[in-house]
Amino acid sequence: MPLDMQVKLLRVIEEGVIVKIGGTVPKYVDVRIIAATNKDLKRLVEEGRFRSDLYYRLNVLPLYIMPLRERRDDIPYLIKYFMDRLSKRLNKKPVIIDEAEMQRLISYDWPGNIRELENYVEYVINIGHIPKNLKEMDTKDVQSFTPRTLIDVEKKHIQNTLRHFDFNVTKAAKALGIGRNTLYRKIKDLNIDLTVPK
Repeated sequence: MPLDMQVKLLRVIEEGVIVKIGGTVPKYVDVRIIAATNKDLKRLVEEGRFRSDLYYRLNVLPLYIMPLRERRDDIPYLIKYFMDRLSKRLNKKPVIIDEAEMQRLISYDWPGNIRELENYVEYVINIGHIPKNLKEMDTKDVQSFTPRTLIDVEKKHIQNTLRHFDFNVTKAAKALGIGRNTLYRKIKDLNIDLTVPK
């Protein structure tokens, strides 16, 4: 969070007042702030990149969540949760993950934690099967296996889909099972060039 935004958030916490974007009238709010980070905020405070007063305002009841690699028993339950929720949202059939594949997923370190796991499940639902690079992986080689990030896989998949439909966003979004606005957002976030190659 940029320092100027930190000042604004601190003001909201201390004064309980916000001003809507484009507005001029202050509005009192009664809210609780729940903040999450994967950064070492104490170190950022020492480096002057995070305000100490905001840090202490937010650090009232800290909760530390272990990374997935330290709670592997949770992975099957999280996969089931994401599979059920995302398949309903995408209006697609859940993909059955067999025991061998589940063991590979449990053994994987998930450096992107929950977000990476959720993206993986969404990708599996969209393509309708387990990706080959994971399914064909030998269990004994899991620890040395270094897959591409899911962001890279998602970007490549979207690019291929757009090319298939001659960069027609409406058709590509329908094929991907997402809305046009969602696809445009992903195109922007993933820095995908929509220029039709000559």
